[in-house]
Amino acid sequence: MTGERWKQVDEIFNRALEVDPARREAWLVEACGGDEALLAKVRRLLDADRSATREAFLKSSGSRTMVSDRTRSWHAGGAGRPARGPRTIGRTGPGSGTDPRGFSPRPAIVASRRPQPISETESVVRARLRELPCIYILILVMATLWRSFILGDNDGLLHLLDAFVIAGLGGVIAWLSSRRPISIEGLRAIELGMVGLLAVRVAIVEYRVVHIFSLRGDPAMAQLTVKNIVLVTCVLMLTSGLYVPKNWRRAAVMLGPLALLPFATLGLLFVRDPEALGWIERGWRAGGTPRYLLFTFDAMILLVVFIGSTFGAHAISRLRRQVVEARQLGQYRLRCKIGAGGMGEIYLAEHQLLKRPCAIKLIRASSVTDARALARFEREVRLTATLSHPNTVEIYDYGRTEDGTYYYVMEYLPGLSLADLVEQHGALPPGRVVYLLRQVCLALREAHSAGLIHRDIKPSNIFASRRGGIDDMAKLLDFGLVLPMSRAGVPQLSGEGQILGTPLFMSPEQATGEHELDERCDIYALGAVAYYLLTGRPPFDEADGMQLMIAHARDPVVPPSEICAGIPQDLERVVLRCLAKSPADRFPDSSSLERALSACACVADWDQDLAALWWRTAG
Repeated sequence: MTGERWKQVDEIFNRALEVDPARREAWLVEACGGDEALLAKVRRLLDADRSATREAFLKSSGSRTMVSDRTRSWHAGGAGRPARGPRTIGRTGPGSGTDPRGFSPRPAIVASRRPQPISETESVVRARLRELPCIYILILVMATLWRSFILGDNDGLLHLLDAFVIAGLGGVIAWLSSRRPISIEGLRAIELGMVGLLAVRVAIVEYRVVHIFSLRGDPAMAQLTVKNIVLVTCVLMLTSGLYVPKNWRRAAVMLGPLALLPFATLGLLFVRDPEALGWIERGWRAGGTPRYLLFTFDAMILLVVFIGSTFGAHAISRLRRQVVEARQLGQYRLRCKIGAGGMGEIYLAEHQLLKRPCAIKLIRASSVTDARALARFEREVRLTATLSHPNTVEIYDYGRTEDGTYYYVMEYLPGLSLADLVEQHGALPPGRVVYLLRQVCLALREAHSAGLIHRDIKPSNIFASRRGGIDDMAKLLDFGLVLPMSRAGVPQLSGEGQILGTPLFMSPEQATGEHELDERCDIYALGAVAYYLLTGRPPFDEADGMQLMIAHARDPVVPPSEICAGIPQDLERVVLRCLAKSPADRFPDSSSLERALSACACVADWDQDLAALWWRTAG
């Protein structure tokens, strides 16, 4: 299909979405003008749009989802866990870090028929709000010192007020620095409360200091105080209006009262004590011009700052939107960054026409010069694309941008990695462990039949997701270390000379290189994952990576039943056989392991109904 044809399809599709569903079909037939191919294509897109709406696979952060705010995850290739930031989806701040256990990104987008406004992410707003009180505390300290040492003002009430405000701002910093999740609405309330607290402080200081100088018969100092208050108010307006992301309407609502504050306070003081503030109406010099007219310049400054801050907030919001919209790869629009790791960066994205969510993995531009990293990236795409089992992550697309950035597009998986599942909810019931691992065995069976070994099976590379209305559907991810068995005779080294893999779940032969690697290497790793799911800890947990690899090769495994009671003996025997030091003592292949798991008595303790119930309640 040509570009012009796609443009025609896209135009009719978007217009059809605006038509009432009851009249849409008749309108569509008329709009297509007898072009049956065009009509069929637009109908398919509309059907996909309705299906996406029914699935509701992208939830707004304010709605009830099947997992809690803290544990909501979208898989994007197992590249690592983004820095939790001040939480945090956020997560998830704009910055990212790595963690061998995987990641639980917090950001989400809303799948809709129309382009959605680019909202402030919780991590960005939270980070800015955490920095803003530091600026205000600095201003308060400097103002207090100036009032004490320059004016000689030792008003105990004002010092007590400043101490109270500084303590409140410190509390805001501590709250925002904690890992407690806070919604965007909650962050906005914190910002409003913080600005309101400072506004009250400014009004009290102005009222008290101007009143004192007026009673002393010193109108010059009273007028200077008002001008200083105007200056402080301008700083408050600029910082609150431009530093924290917001749209122009919210900025106007917040900054309007601030702009009126200095003169509203002065007016209140004049009404309450007109005799003390009589200097406002008296003439200035010999001309007889009332002194209050001198404040018109301050009013103009406040008006300029108000307009500038409001339109500045609008401009910054527009620029943020343009930056996000500029991050587009072909038909895929990048919504938000949800992870980063050694292989690159992960973005939550959406297909422009299908409105289908997906995850896009980009290899960092700085890593393109690393031939090994690029080869791993391309191998991961190529080999994963050859696998079609439902329990293996699906690859949609692969390409290279004009600036040399490599990327591939994979399916979007709402749910949790097994690492997150255990971290958030503890060890899993034996029946659920069997239920999940049997699915992984099926995915491995296809890979092993194709002559591929995974070499990096770990809890963060297995996802418990919801696909096609099925809960607890296991997905095997991250095939970046997959290698054909014919080339698996020696441990593969990275550019830094480190053995590739995860020591916590690495087989003895992979760690030592003493045996040729085959599918039994993955059997060991899957046994280590089973051990972790049943006990909440890996078979060996030495702090040093080399000690871990030695322990896998030398030390006996403590039976999981000695760590957690209630583990069935038949399941324990299966797990310990997977963890045998010698490959010959393990299950010969994943099919044998799957049959052994299916023969365990606890296999009937978990099914689709229990999985659905868990995600609706405990999840």
